[in-house]
Amino acid sequence: MEVELTLVWAIIVTITLGIIVMSLIKLRKTHDHDIQFKESEIQELVEKLKIKQTRAFQGGVNMTSGDYTQILGDFVFLTKYDQIITLSTTASQASLDLIGISEESIDFLEIKKKGGTISKNENHIRRLIEEKKVSYKVFDIELPKSFDIKERKLKEIKKKETPEEKIQKINAQKEEAQKKYFSAYEPWTKSNDEFLKSYWNDKMNNKSNEEKINELSIQLGRNKGGIQARLKKFGLN
Repeated sequence: MEVELTLVWAIIVTITLGIIVMSLIKLRKTHDHDIQFKESEIQELVEKLKIKQTRAFQGGVNMTSGDYTQILGDFVFLTKYDQIITLSTTASQASLDLIGISEESIDFLEIKKKGGTISKNENHIRRLIEEKKVSYKVFDIELPKSFDIKERKLKEIKKKETPEEKIQKINAQKEEAQKKYFSAYEPWTKSNDEFLKSYWNDKMNNKSNEEKINELSIQLGRNKGGIQARLKKFGLN
């Protein structure tokens, strides 16, 4: 009886050990597989990281090169413009670098390294400027009780005339004035001055000064202000 019981226990222990051994072997295989998978995954991540680092480095080089180009451009433009306005923006790549202001113009400036391409956004700004879709606006902000922003209505600024426009304006004024006074804007001739003096100094002429000026205006084809100025020049009035 004791022999049989011992044999049974021996069998149970053997089976139990066998199960434990098999489980350990299976766990080892699973562990080895997991380690191999993790190593592969880690290697893949390392490769991706290397690629990102390379791109980041190249981007940094390009950005640094662009910054140096812009800084140098700023100094060059200081000699070409009365004012240089640098622009700040939240965009990683602004579509405009500077605004240059001189007596004759306002120029929108984009600084590029030689051979650098113009982006889509930069071309968009260029198109708006060339199509003259540009305006000057002032906004009034009320603080601190409320935040209200409204565009200010600005008075129209009189455009500065070019020399050609000035000549055209004078010619137009001359043409209009000569419809009433045929010698308006024309230079005084020697014969004009002699007639003016002779008529004014004629002692036989009993007309009043006002009547004389009106007559001279008609005879010489000039307005009364021009006649009075000429008389004053000769000390006659």
